[in-house]
Amino acid sequence: MKTKLRKTAVPAVAAAIFSLIFAGSAQAHCDALDGPVITEARAALESGNVKPLLKWVPAKDEAEIERVFADVLQVRRQSETAKHIADQHLFSTLVEVHRASEGAPFTGIKPSGQIDPGLMAADAALENGQIDRLVANITRKIENGIRERYHEAQRARAMADQSGDKGRAFVADYVNYIHYIEGVHGAAGGQGH
Repeated sequence: MKTKLRKTAVPAVAAAIFSLIFAGSAQAHCDALDGPVITEARAALESGNVKPLLKWVPAKDEAEIERVFADVLQVRRQSETAKHIADQHLFSTLVEVHRASEGAPFTGIKPSGQIDPGLMAADAALENGQIDRLVANITRKIENGIRERYHEAQRARAMADQSGDKGRAFVADYVNYIHYIEGVHGAAGGQGH
């Protein structure tokens, strides 16, 4: 029974926790030159088709993206410099509108190579249709985090009543342990991005 519960519940919890753990990183992911929004924008510019970009923005903002896209296609023909500037304008506009739809600020386009490996793994799982490795890695990290904090609190607890300093050390480890569990449990409840 315990094994069955672990095989079914742990992956579900891990997926929920992943969304909370990396929610703060989403800005760098969406705003990055090598993130999914700009990667798709580059492909759209090459094909001349704006339609794939519209999924990244609310319906009310589609016309703005279509207008900017059409303008960018015209300007890019003028020179390499114009192409670069026009592309950056599209990227910024697209990401800014996308971020606004999430209720998040636009703080500029981030350089390539800074996307969290966990987010890259999440994107790769969607691309290749394989979620098991991602779930196993996240589950392992969560389990290790719980066990590490538990053992620290347990060790400190054994000496907590010996002195004020040792008691405070226990309380610090206890709070770290409880807050981690609280975050994991909250994420498992479906909170997230």
